[in-house]
Amino acid sequence: MTPAPTHLHLGGIATVSRYREGLQNCGHLCELFGGSSEGGLKQSLEGTLGRFRPDIVHAHDALRCGMQLLGSRAPWVISLSGEDLYCDALHEAHGPMVCEVIRRAHRVLVPSEEAGLIVEERVPDAIGKIDVVPRAAVKLPTSGTDLRRSLGIPRQRFLVFLPGGLRPVKGQLRAISVAKMLRAAGADIEMILAGPDQDEAYANEVRQLCDKQAAVRVLPTLANERMGAAYLDADVVLNTSQSEGSAPTILEAGILGRPVIASDVPGNSELIRHKETGLLFQNDEEMAKQILALYRNRSAAGALGVRIREDFSRRFGAEAEIRSLLSAYAAA
Repeated sequence: MTPAPTHLHLGGIATVSRYREGLQNCGHLCELFGGSSEGGLKQSLEGTLGRFRPDIVHAHDALRCGMQLLGSRAPWVISLSGEDLYCDALHEAHGPMVCEVIRRAHRVLVPSEEAGLIVEERVPDAIGKIDVVPRAAVKLPTSGTDLRRSLGIPRQRFLVFLPGGLRPVKGQLRAISVAKMLRAAGADIEMILAGPDQDEAYANEVRQLCDKQAAVRVLPTLANERMGAAYLDADVVLNTSQSEGSAPTILEAGILGRPVIASDVPGNSELIRHKETGLLFQNDEEMAKQILALYRNRSAAGALGVRIREDFSRRFGAEAEIRSLLSAYAAA
């Protein structure tokens, strides 16, 4: 089960689709529920369960999917998103519901050991039924038109790519301010934002701010081929999130060998080793200094890209992800 509409929950549908493909490659029959955008055919969960008669049901995202399984007789598990962990579980209205889903799930799947400790602290009833299933880093196709060619960006200009849905937790506003400051200081830098509008008011604020300066542009959601090409074309991939579970954009960029600069929050620090496989910043000043450092030293940026690709290839393989997933299912 994946959150819908899928055009607003790209990380969720990417993760669930990867799970389905991996399970099917192992010989298991797997059906995806909720995988349609607005206007798509509305399915009945009860009808789907009755027709499919699954051995196990897996809801990705406790609040948006897990709530529907509270009365289910079939064994069911949940995998927690970053939004579950750091936003919804702490929300005054949503928090109790998320915690109830965690209490009643047969198993709780988290992307890292650190995330598991957070769940145990907030929901002690979950102790003993948590499984770590690290997200896989899978290469996107890279055959699409690159950003420089389509937008007329000179090859010598330093291109910073910031992918992600436009909502406050993703922190794009702070990046826009940093780009403006670096450009004003004489750095030949351009920043490209790309992602769906997940908060209309925030997205409008981002666009209005970008319209006032030449250093930043905002693009809509890119298709997989164009995303892969965009990663390859970027000199650095940026993550400015206030919280993350296991950012798919960092995994996608890293496995393609792109240097990554990211906010120093728990989910990101699980993926990136500071100054070894990427750079982590704690405030806007550090973000600006790190972008400027790679702008001035392209060879250092290239070296980070090589190391993160090698690290992700070792730690986040697709086969290991499915083995962990099947282990969790067996325990349920």
